[in-house]
Amino acid sequence: MDTTVVVAALGFVSTLLGVWLSARWQRSSAREGQILGAQVRVYGDCATALYEYERATFARALARIQGFSEEEREALRQEAYRREFTARSAIGQATFLSGNERLDGVFESVREHVEALNKTVDRAELDSRHQENLAALKAALRRVRSEMRH
Repeated sequence: MDTTVVVAALGFVSTLLGVWLSARWQRSSAREGQILGAQVRVYGDCATALYEYERATFARALARIQGFSEEEREALRQEAYRREFTARSAIGQATFLSGNERLDGVFESVREHVEALNKTVDRAELDSRHQENLAALKAALRRVRSEMRH
């Protein structure tokens, strides 16, 4: 066999292999970019949902502490339930997309902190727990950001 034909065949095979590898890497990179974009969106949605749940639960607890009637508190209770459902849904999506066991419990922990507002007995305790909740959510976001960088 002529060496020119062998060299040409090797060149042709190398070119095909290079094109195939390049296309594969591009698809992989595009997929990773889409997953990262989805994670950022879902983590943002999760944070928003938790802030809204905290706000609604704070208002509900404050109305209870201030002695509002059951009828007056019912709308606040229903809003807090809706916000909790939204937060739980967002946490579920974040857990699904994270693929990271260290992040799975971060937002759930914040949700549990928010839930504790319902057990407060006075305004001072409510305000204190409110500040703790905001700090816990900020810490959770810092942890997510740190984990996403690695």
